[in-house]
Amino acid sequence: MHRLRSIHLCIGTLAVVAFLLTGQYMHWVQNHLHGMPEGPRLFYRSSHIYLLWSSLLNVLLGCYLTRPQQRLLRHVQAVASLAVLAGPLLLCTSFFVEPHNPALLRPLGRLAIFLAFGGVLAHAALAMASRAKSET
Repeated sequence: MHRLRSIHLCIGTLAVVAFLLTGQYMHWVQNHLHGMPEGPRLFYRSSHIYLLWSSLLNVLLGCYLTRPQQRLLRHVQAVASLAVLAGPLLLCTSFFVEPHNPALLRPLGRLAIFLAFGGVLAHAALAMASRAKSET
């Protein structure tokens, strides 16, 4: 298994643990979010689910990522992976910081989602380009 797969798998697994811990935080520290205003409550719950999504994205890449033969494609793959790898950290930070934003803005969460979107699209394009190149 090449290094990038290992990193995705490690970060994804750690982020799944963070997802479980944020669930416990909402349960025990925030009293199931009872009595909380709707805005922060929605932010906690959605950040929690986004963290799971980002975790699973990394686990999936850790299981199935293949290394392209072409050097340029490997560099693009590394950048795409960095974009996806940033997600769990940004979303975990978003979970704790952004529910307390009175304007109900989510700049860290939004950044994580856009990075994942771009990273996944780049990985998909790379996979198709790599397959097309190997067929010729």
